[in-house]
Amino acid sequence: MTLPPLARAVLEPTTVTQIVVLTQIKGEPQSRTDRIVFKLFDKNPNHFPLALRSQILDWLSHSPTEIESYIRPGCIILTIYLRLTESKWEELSNDLGSSLSRLLDVSDNNFWKTGWIYSRVQHRVAFIYNGQIVLDTSLTLEGHNRCRISSVTPIAVSVSDATQFVVKGFNLFQNTTRLLCALEGSYLLQKDTNELVDSDDMKEHVEFESLRFDCPVPELTGRGFVEVEDDGLSNGFFPFVVANQEMCSEIRMLESVIEVVDSIDDVHLTSAKVKARSQALDFIHEIGWLLHRSHLRFGLGEAGSNSDVFSFSRFRWIIEFSVDHDWCAVVKNLLDILFDGTVGLGEHTSVELALSDLGLLHRAVRRNCRKMVDLLLHYVPDENLDISGSKSRHLVNRSSGTFLFRPDVDGPAGLTPLHVAASRDCSENVLDALTDDPGLVGILGWKNACDSTGSTPEDYARQRGNYSYIHLVHRKISKKSNTSHIILDIPSAFQIEKCESRPVLIQRSCKLCNHQLASGSLRRAPAFYRPAMLSMLAIAAVCVCVGLLFKSTFRWELLNYGYY
Repeated sequence: MTLPPLARAVLEPTTVTQIVVLTQIKGEPQSRTDRIVFKLFDKNPNHFPLALRSQILDWLSHSPTEIESYIRPGCIILTIYLRLTESKWEELSNDLGSSLSRLLDVSDNNFWKTGWIYSRVQHRVAFIYNGQIVLDTSLTLEGHNRCRISSVTPIAVSVSDATQFVVKGFNLFQNTTRLLCALEGSYLLQKDTNELVDSDDMKEHVEFESLRFDCPVPELTGRGFVEVEDDGLSNGFFPFVVANQEMCSEIRMLESVIEVVDSIDDVHLTSAKVKARSQALDFIHEIGWLLHRSHLRFGLGEAGSNSDVFSFSRFRWIIEFSVDHDWCAVVKNLLDILFDGTVGLGEHTSVELALSDLGLLHRAVRRNCRKMVDLLLHYVPDENLDISGSKSRHLVNRSSGTFLFRPDVDGPAGLTPLHVAASRDCSENVLDALTDDPGLVGILGWKNACDSTGSTPEDYARQRGNYSYIHLVHRKISKKSNTSHIILDIPSAFQIEKCESRPVLIQRSCKLCNHQLASGSLRRAPAFYRPAMLSMLAIAAVCVCVGLLFKSTFRWELLNYGYY
């Protein structure tokens, strides 16, 4: 159901997650994305107060870093996705009744104080009737009775594609089970739903099931999720993102990590696999929130440009994760989002300082990924990225020859990307890219960029025995030196003979010219000789004319540095 204008203004959309993500983002309290579900009986969307978003934020002490909502018909179901700290989720789930009492207190209208309201946070449920908490209890669901999603593919969907989702999980084919697909504030229309043939993994777990359904995806960039629920009060959800084709191809590489068979006890999974899966899901949630923020800015124009910016600490984690997976298309789009003002700069005063602090080029060199190095060296922000009316877009010097990522930029201990490449084995391709940078500073930095001890990249290569690196750069330096001068190879036929009298010189020159014209050797001379000879003849003609003008005797042999 698409929100009516009044209800859409109540709560602005943002991201999702059912899996507890334990990844710690530096500079951020440990947080995760989950949801709060309200079933509102005897109400309709027009009853939503305009201040509902503010009431939710006041109730949660303005602790959510992200918030998004969806409304479904029937008895109105309001699903609010939030990114909260782990401690805040524990507070809500351990004592939901007391938390809801605070919601009733901050409400200045009768929306929350009339009729029946069902609320759920994780496995905790509560009922409100006419402003009173009448039930607050924990659900004890048996594992074999729960319907839940283990994985969804694809996890990244191209814009405007009609997508076929494959959902794997447990107890998905009960009569009371419903699958829903939501994207940026709206529930999408599902088409055919079919059960898939059991795979080998599913045969090992009797409860494991798989189905597929078709769903048209509107032309936008953002994030969505697939929900599953039943009348037995068990439910779950799984995120996906919507982006361009290049980004989706790279992000979908995580599917093999996420699609670890999710048994009931998970005892067969190694800790490394569990950690990798959690990090992959955390990435989907975080880039989903970021794409959603960017979508809001472009969709709302001036109003969107005044919204809160995305945390730079979270952006750092997302882009470092992408560089570590060699995703060039994702990194390119993330840099574009940084420049459109969606992301704050934190403690940095300029976007150049923020990028320098990220150290992306150093990171790509350590990954020995030439494609990423080339992308960063040649990256220039798109001048058309700005949205109309935006006042918070980060500006950058766009003068010719200015590039944001330089091979000679200092890192920790004064190490440049050149130092890093020179000290590592099998880095010829990366060093070749660094010394072919469009800013033409890589070759100069090879012998001139010094770390904190005064050592140059060439010193590093020599100390580690990487003499092939030295030869590679020296060949480039020699080639550059040779091509910096124009050498004219004048044919031997053109020999200036020393003469004592002008008539003899002119006569011999004329015979020589006639001979060359007859033999056709002049026609074989390179084209760039002709303008040079014409210029010399023009200068000589001017000199003769000046001499005749002053009625003096002109003699070629008296010429001395242009004077006679």
